[in-house]
Amino acid sequence: METQAIIFEKKYLQARVPLPSSKSLSNRWLVLAFLYGKKIHLENISDSEDTLLMQDLLEKIEENEGEEKEITLDCRNAGSVMRFLTAQVAFKSGIWILTGNERMQHRPIGSLVEALRGIGIRIDYLGEEACPPMKIFGNEDILKTEISKISVDASLSSQFVSALMLTSPLFPRGLHIEILGEDKVSLPYIQMTAQIMRNGGLEVIFIDGSNIFIDGLLQLPSKIFVEADWTSASYLYTLLALSEGGRIVLPNLCDDSLQGDRILSDWFEDFGVETEFKREEIIISKDPAWKPVQTSIREYDFTHHPDLAQSIAVCCAALKLEVKLSGIYGLKFKETDRIMALYNELVHIGVKVDLNEKESELHLYPSVLEVKNVKIRTYGDHRMAMAFSVLAIQYPGIIIEDMEVVKKSFPNYWNTLKLLGATV
Repeated sequence: METQAIIFEKKYLQARVPLPSSKSLSNRWLVLAFLYGKKIHLENISDSEDTLLMQDLLEKIEENEGEEKEITLDCRNAGSVMRFLTAQVAFKSGIWILTGNERMQHRPIGSLVEALRGIGIRIDYLGEEACPPMKIFGNEDILKTEISKISVDASLSSQFVSALMLTSPLFPRGLHIEILGEDKVSLPYIQMTAQIMRNGGLEVIFIDGSNIFIDGLLQLPSKIFVEADWTSASYLYTLLALSEGGRIVLPNLCDDSLQGDRILSDWFEDFGVETEFKREEIIISKDPAWKPVQTSIREYDFTHHPDLAQSIAVCCAALKLEVKLSGIYGLKFKETDRIMALYNELVHIGVKVDLNEKESELHLYPSVLEVKNVKIRTYGDHRMAMAFSVLAIQYPGIIIEDMEVVKKSFPNYWNTLKLLGATV
């Protein structure tokens, strides 16, 4: 397991920084292209481990559909890959074993499985109940029936809904998805899936926030450009917020993005970072004269933006701001239990933190950080590594454990820091 010690030579940042493409957009487009069956060109597609895995497994499904032998699809620890492909192979003839690494075998998928079982798909758990691995008996004959409605509980993950939405082109009468449960998380990702499908020629209608109707004929353009990843931009925003000022150009991000994490451009105004939107890029800047001012306890709700929680937490801790982070319950089921990972590492660097699991809330208090020669554990989570690495702009020499985890979403991350003046 390789570690990294990070030192920034300059505290004023100025550079043009290419970001990775959105893996959320890339993976959705790949599934639609798979269903479309005609060759399309996905320009600027993500080179993340998750997207490369999605490509490989979709090819394996295509090559082995209809086989009598069991076909194993190893989704490792890629949540969207596991959930999207669970729904896809349910309607592909064959016997499919979907599995993953140890962490994946404890990540929930029961709501999606129950939704598919509800329309007649046979799925058997091979280990822990309601978690992978699973044996799925693909049944394309289901599509010949009158079934056109599926009900699913989305209280743990929006990916259960997106997975079903991405099967809708298979249903000859269209598909009605009923979203169950009072708590709905990460709604921007469902809206992202909807808009991508509209861009692919389908009609997608939301009614009452709990019913989605999808119909029409899938007609993908021959060329699709995938925009950069807003979540990855959060690490650059945090770095700039903790710097002595600067100006960073981020290509391929736009104001009318399909990505919900575009909200970070609004949130980071609280930390002195301004965003200027250009035609095909954004410019983020911080005035060297800006200083943090605490007038009241700041509150951020991550119910619909869970992937920003670590960046905001680290930023507030370094700026010594009192803040409440709510809506974090879903973080328990990510690549690691991000609630406990975040809590543990904040305490490790000297932050006073109260954890209220019942209310799904972290309360951070202004603290003097103790970061000298500290090694940050990443728990196998790419976002832990990147979120805490930016502390190096104020605390030279901070050490990040397991540097390779960033390949999951931002393969070029360490070189990006070097571009901004870091020695890694």
